[in-house]
Amino acid sequence: MDRRTYLATATGAAIAIAGCSELGGPGETDEESENGENGGNGSNGENGEDESNDYPELAGTFDDFEDLEPWEAFQGIGAIQADTGRSYDGSQSARLLPDSEGQVRVRRELDDPIDITEVRPGLAMTAVDNGIVRIQLQDEDGDYVEYSQQVLENMPLARKNFGPTRVRGEPDLEEIIVLQIIRWFGDTETTDSDGETTPNQMWVDDFHFVPNANPGKVMLQFHGGYETHYTEAFWRVSQYDFPATTFVPTDRLREDAAVEGDRLTHDQVGELADAGWTIGAQPANGLQLQTVESDRVEEVVTEPIDWLEDEGYDDGARFFAYPGSQYTEESYELVQDNYDLAFGGNSPSQGYAGNPHLCSTVSGPSSPEEAEDLLDWTAEHGGITNIAFYQLLEGDAIGGLEATLAGLNERVESGDLEVITPEEMADEYVYED
Repeated sequence: MDRRTYLATATGAAIAIAGCSELGGPGETDEESENGENGGNGSNGENGEDESNDYPELAGTFDDFEDLEPWEAFQGIGAIQADTGRSYDGSQSARLLPDSEGQVRVRRELDDPIDITEVRPGLAMTAVDNGIVRIQLQDEDGDYVEYSQQVLENMPLARKNFGPTRVRGEPDLEEIIVLQIIRWFGDTETTDSDGETTPNQMWVDDFHFVPNANPGKVMLQFHGGYETHYTEAFWRVSQYDFPATTFVPTDRLREDAAVEGDRLTHDQVGELADAGWTIGAQPANGLQLQTVESDRVEEVVTEPIDWLEDEGYDDGARFFAYPGSQYTEESYELVQDNYDLAFGGNSPSQGYAGNPHLCSTVSGPSSPEEAEDLLDWTAEHGGITNIAFYQLLEGDAIGGLEATLAGLNERVESGDLEVITPEEMADEYVYED
């Protein structure tokens, strides 16, 4: 496989990213995408350096969007405006509006090139509707690395952890001269359930960099508390002596095997814990948080902590996974207040967590080819890939798990990858600026 193309996996949002036009949406051409000119005339931003943590020099806020003069809509694709009504930090954010074809592409050309070999970019962002946002970092020839992450509608401005999902050409990572932010809305307005329409737009702030992690790290996660995580995954993972994590909806666990259902029993959870698995939290009822009634959100988010601590799984009570990587403003704030680390996002190979409460995951591969691609991508580009497996029924799901474990074992033995736990990520791979 040509590693200088899209990551070809069918996992989570990665399949959506890989399925998009190579140029990020209709109406673009190779010439437009690869042209390194027509950028703004701004100078480099302030770099947040933290020598006490031995972070790369570029780590920290690079552009706070207090001055939009260096930015422009590339070739008139959309528009960028100051919005003093909301910000992540400071007095304003940048509001991005799509053109008539539903796309926005804004860029900043730097006076002096920057070296991104040891960092990953990120943004604080929110939007009127759900979608994928891309950051392209280009060299003077227009070759680039593209990083992607999901944005959810009507959330507070929050930092998102981006990961690389495409490489175009052979970019010189030591000589990056253009920053570009791209969003394809697909339309110019959004219609809600009441028939009310709102112009599509999004807000960005705090263009920042975080350290990359090398060699690449992989975390094995099992979401939903399904019994197959015990019957199918447990013995397979144990063959390689890898650490793993199961995120459980505590109210849906079964007292014992006599209780009908497809979730883990209490004894099975105990066996996983005894074998070294981390037992983490999901909403107590197991539902995606946007479907939970407002007066129950606090209960389903925080009650699992008490259950985990009462059962002796104190370490896992620090960690939370959003079902389907979906959340609401209320639930996100509760997770921030009650957990050290939370997983919700769609991107491989994220760097250090610029936001520890929105760490990215990708869905478990469903074929050996997808497993190879995902592991090779992480080994080549570094970063942390959190692989989330769900219900493991016969066929592709189990085959994908087996291929992931076998391929991971090869790369761990060769020193190309390492397997980490949520505790290690929380204690060693969170960026604090």
